[in-house]
Amino acid sequence: MSEKKDLELIDYLIILIKWKKFLIITFLSIIVISYLCIFFFIEEQYSAKALLIPAEQNQLGGFSSLLKDFSSLPLNIGGLSNRNDIDLYTTIIYSRTNLEKVINKFNLIENYEVENTEEAIKVLKSKIETEESDEEAFEINVRAETPKKASKMANFIVDELNRTVIEMNVKKSRENRIFLEKRYAEIKTNLENAEDSLRYYQQSSGIYLAEDQAKSVIDAYTKLETELAKKQIELSVYEKIYGEDSPQANNSRIAVKQFSDKINDLKKGSKNNLIVGISSLPEKAMNYLRYYRDVEIYNAMLEFIIPLYEQTRFEEQKDIPILQVIDYAVPPIKRIYPKRVFTSIIIALIVVSLSFFVILFKEYFNENDNPKVNYIRKNILNFKKN
Repeated sequence: MSEKKDLELIDYLIILIKWKKFLIITFLSIIVISYLCIFFFIEEQYSAKALLIPAEQNQLGGFSSLLKDFSSLPLNIGGLSNRNDIDLYTTIIYSRTNLEKVINKFNLIENYEVENTEEAIKVLKSKIETEESDEEAFEINVRAETPKKASKMANFIVDELNRTVIEMNVKKSRENRIFLEKRYAEIKTNLENAEDSLRYYQQSSGIYLAEDQAKSVIDAYTKLETELAKKQIELSVYEKIYGEDSPQANNSRIAVKQFSDKINDLKKGSKNNLIVGISSLPEKAMNYLRYYRDVEIYNAMLEFIIPLYEQTRFEEQKDIPILQVIDYAVPPIKRIYPKRVFTSIIIALIVVSLSFFVILFKEYFNENDNPKVNYIRKNILNFKKN
């Protein structure tokens, strides 16, 4: 068996040597022909890359001093951006609205030689690549037939991305501002009414310093009611901005329940409580307490809502770019496609391999005396019935 196998290998080598001139010429010819075909008939593609990082969104300027006293304040409620929210940017880039802007800007329907916008969108999507690097940077790669056009398209997409995200942030800030503006106006009106009611009661009852008469009860009760009011408005803000089932809203809801329970205990009084219950106060002092409490509560609510309201007004007017451009796209020097030499060599190898297979088949049929092979050789081109 080994001799037969060696002989077969030698036969292959003999055939290869016999046809070496033809195979070499074929290999070189195919390389030249395929290279020329690629050069003249396949359009060059250049890739331009822009590198960006999300900008910090918690820069509140002068408002930071106003907000530092509120540990639970939901900072940056107007912003949509997040350093890790790369999916948002990718969604905007590949959105139909954004792609149509690119198509119209660079006349891509004619450039891609397609009939309508739908086909142009499909082609354009294949020529845009987005990627998040390990350093949390965001890359946008755009391919075009010229270096200058590739860089212009990439930079246009960057500008449109920034503009779109800014518009989304401003819109969200406007919605939050309208919501907080209504609450601000409501609280301000309630505060004015509470102040008027307190003043009227003082004039009619003759009690002006009831807080000195039952200071411990009033201080404790007012403090708890004030904290409860702050937690309630905080809960409403969280439910509006983050949703009713969000962790922030759930935590705030628990805090509201705890303060409500403490106030109920104070109202009832208990043997173990060193502070006298509200129900034990004289009627006039208790009525004064109610009016005084309302004024303090609305004052605290107003102090809480004003920084939020001012922040949303600031965010609504802010047009700072959300994405900081580290590298704008520049015209590339080398094309990314096609790789002419590499492709030509691959094509030439495929053609030579097929040619060698045909030669082996031909040599086998010519030198084989098997009757079946002879029959095939004589009748392969004979279409008459035997």
